[in-house]
Amino acid sequence: MNFNDRLDFVAAEGIATVTMNRPPVNAIDDALLAALDQVFDRVESDESLKLLRIRSDQKVFCAGADLRMVSTRVGTAEGRSEMVRTVRAFHRIFDRLAALPVVTMAEIEAHALGGGLELALACDLRIAAHSAKLGLPEARIGLLPGAGGTQRLTTLCGPGVAARVILSGDALDGKEAGRLGLAQWATEKGEFAAAADAIAERVRGLSAPALRAAKRCLRAATPVQPAGVAAEIDGIAHLMLEPDTKERVLAFIKT
Repeated sequence: MNFNDRLDFVAAEGIATVTMNRPPVNAIDDALLAALDQVFDRVESDESLKLLRIRSDQKVFCAGADLRMVSTRVGTAEGRSEMVRTVRAFHRIFDRLAALPVVTMAEIEAHALGGGLELALACDLRIAAHSAKLGLPEARIGLLPGAGGTQRLTTLCGPGVAARVILSGDALDGKEAGRLGLAQWATEKGEFAAAADAIAERVRGLSAPALRAAKRCLRAATPVQPAGVAAEIDGIAHLMLEPDTKERVLAFIKT
């Protein structure tokens, strides 16, 4: 099933698969967020499902927020308000992904950057190809990871790794991401599909009630802090009016 020409969704034998297909880099706009929201409706209503796989058929997993959309909003109070509404939608939908009762797995065969990595961080499981790049490079364009990246990466990998990725703009390859715990599995690109399929089959063989109960326990152990979420949203609101941000965003989309 196709949603808003942004992604495809299929479900069979306990496994649902979302394939993002917005050329060329699955840039996330309001329509893609809405499509994800619709998919999560379907997943929540199907008690036969055990796993949701999120993947891409483009040259990257996801390059993050649509910077052309951002460029139309930077520098004005009205644009800032629109961007804050979108950032709140990112948080709501990624929080919803994290709270789904089924196991969720991001299949990062190619680059996951900015909001694309934040999408993956909201999943339970991540597998990355060694050649993939994973990063939160928002500071290069005068912004910050505003969709949970500062919070989830710090919780997952600790403040040192989060500072390295966010404050230096360092993009990790998939192998390094695996070593640091950002991805639970890392594999050569030629072995990626088979490895992801093998993980999916293992999850399918587990008890659905046990998986759902275990997810509730895991979420209770690592809650996202409201103060951190508020700081991200406030930070984006402030930066949208910074001249430096406007200059950097416009320069980037011209490259």
